[in-house]
Amino acid sequence: MKIKIYRGTHQIGGCITEITTEKTRIIIDLGTVLPYRNGKMPKENLVIEGVTYIGHQKCDAILFTHYHNDHTGLLGKAIEGIPLYMGEGAKKIFLLSQKHKDSGLISRIEQMNSYRDGETFTVGDIKITPILTDHSAFDAYMLLIEADGKRVLHTGDFRTHGIKGRIVIPRLNSLHGLVDVMITEGTNLSYKNPVVTSEYLLVEAAEILMERYRYVFVICSATDIDRLAVFHKASVRKKRFLCDAYQMSLLETAAKYGSSLTDCYRFDRSSVYFEDLDGLQDGFCMAVRNEKDFLEIMEPYREKHNEESLVIYSMSEGYLKKHQQTIEKMIGGFRYHIKLHTSGHASEEAIWEAANTVCAKKIIPIHTEDPENIRVGALQERVVFLEDGEDFQV
Repeated sequence: MKIKIYRGTHQIGGCITEITTEKTRIIIDLGTVLPYRNGKMPKENLVIEGVTYIGHQKCDAILFTHYHNDHTGLLGKAIEGIPLYMGEGAKKIFLLSQKHKDSGLISRIEQMNSYRDGETFTVGDIKITPILTDHSAFDAYMLLIEADGKRVLHTGDFRTHGIKGRIVIPRLNSLHGLVDVMITEGTNLSYKNPVVTSEYLLVEAAEILMERYRYVFVICSATDIDRLAVFHKASVRKKRFLCDAYQMSLLETAAKYGSSLTDCYRFDRSSVYFEDLDGLQDGFCMAVRNEKDFLEIMEPYREKHNEESLVIYSMSEGYLKKHQQTIEKMIGGFRYHIKLHTSGHASEEAIWEAANTVCAKKIIPIHTEDPENIRVGALQERVVFLEDGEDFQV
């Protein structure tokens, strides 16, 4: 079995991993690039034979660990006919989000194969076992790849401080000493002081804020289900968690696929705001996005209920920089606003714990600008630093 990282050995986002045997070739994730920390954009002119252009080399499947754009953004450039795979719940969320955008990817997503936690499937002579993990994308997975008597664990994006964080290390425990290569994300290795606060601590902070303010608007990604679960849980005394019909469809999907894991995904107090909001005497918490309709909804509270209103910004700094003018319009004029956010990626300690739990023979860091910052204690000599396009024989 052979590994090639087409992109991601020294950048965050846009990671593309190839695993091949003599008979089978699979790709894990096919995303668009993200800006470097200095704000510059990496080149996006990557072409892969048999994947993004037709050539002699055949690709047997593209596996997506989750639906974030830096893992799926090149889907539209993938050659028609290549089998595509994504987690069942993630596929539903991804499809709803693309229908909301009215994108050209809808038919391709509908044709995707879906997989489930722990249910092994095969592509050619490669065996794949999805392992549900914790990430800011709902229904995200690690993938255990087995072929030629070897095992490779691809972590995708993960963390241990989210709502499902408690499941990560116990699931990896069963792989201790059985993995030849662990390909791990290392996003936060590139940042000096990443915010890796527990989602449950955000609940506590949000509860305190919601006691003080009657009307709370949360600027949050529609598909960051964990963050929405945090504010839904924190707003229990308000009795109302409001959103639009699109957001409700995402929450209902999350409840269908996630409520058996935790009550946080039930969203039983959520409702679509058809009624007169001023009639809600106990106030409300509302999920809002940088769209015109929400600006109009928030305007009366900026003018008439400013002392009773709070705007919470709960997205990354990168998103804030990209959409600064729009976000400033939403927050501007409100006397009270605050940032309440945590990273969707593993802390340095979580990477260390995952690596030491698996105890793979080799460890390859990706999804980071600074792979050399990885610190895994006694396993440090097992770390392999690759360059984009370099072959690694397992």
